[in-house]
Amino acid sequence: MTRVRAIRIELWERMQTAVQILAEGVCLQVEVEQRLGIYGGSAKRLFDALVEEGFVERIFFGSGQTKYAVLRLTDKGFVFAFELGCAVRKSEWDILAERHNAEVHRQHAFAVLLFAFQARRRGWQVQVCPKVDSPLVEPDVLVEKDGERVYVEVEVLRNPRKRRDGADNTWVRKWYNQYHFQGRVAVCTLTPKRMQGIVRYLKPRWRGMATELTTLAKNPYSDLWLERWEWPNEASRQRFV
Repeated sequence: MTRVRAIRIELWERMQTAVQILAEGVCLQVEVEQRLGIYGGSAKRLFDALVEEGFVERIFFGSGQTKYAVLRLTDKGFVFAFELGCAVRKSEWDILAERHNAEVHRQHAFAVLLFAFQARRRGWQVQVCPKVDSPLVEPDVLVEKDGERVYVEVEVLRNPRKRRDGADNTWVRKWYNQYHFQGRVAVCTLTPKRMQGIVRYLKPRWRGMATELTTLAKNPYSDLWLERWEWPNEASRQRFV
C-alpha cells in the first residue's frame, strides 16, 4: 500500500510494524509501544497517524491521568496487513467480546488483556479465552512456557468477601472445577492486596499459583508467578479434593 499523504519514512515504517503486531491479535496500545520501544510524543504521532489513515480504531479505558487504549484493525487495516504478508488473527478484544461479553464487563476484559501482555513480555505463549473439553470451566487465559501449561482465572474483585464452601456457591465452585480440570488453581488479580485476599482462601484448600498486575507492571523482569504453593498437609488434600 502506498502512502496516501506525506508521511516521513521513519513514521511510515513504524506504522507498518505496528500493523504487523496488531495482526498477531495483540490489541493493547501499551504492548505495541513496548514492543516498538517508543513512548511519549513518538508513540502519540504513530497512533494518531494510524487512526488518521484509517488503519486502526481506538477504544479508551479509564479516566483522568490513567487512560489506556485498545486498538483494532479496520477493514483498511486488514487489507494493509495482508499486503505486508501477515496472517491476520482475530483481535484479543474481539475474542473477549464474543466469549466473555467484554463490552459489558470492560474492567475484567482489560485486566485479561493486561495479564496477556505481561505474560508475553516474559516469554509465555498466550491464548485468550481458550476452548477446553469441559463444560465446567471457562478459563480466561492459557499460558505456556517450557512445557508448562496453565489455565488462568483473572479476578477483579475489590475485596474478596468471606466465602462459605458449598456446591451452591458459584465463586467457590469455579476454583473447585479449575483444580479438578488441571490439578491446581491459578489466579491473577489487580493488586497485591487483592491477590493475598484470594490466596488466603485458596491456599489451605488447593495447590496452585497466583500473581497480580501491579507488581508485574512495576517489575518487568520478575517471574510471571509471584507465588506458588503445594498442599499444606495431607489432611487438607484429603478434605478438599
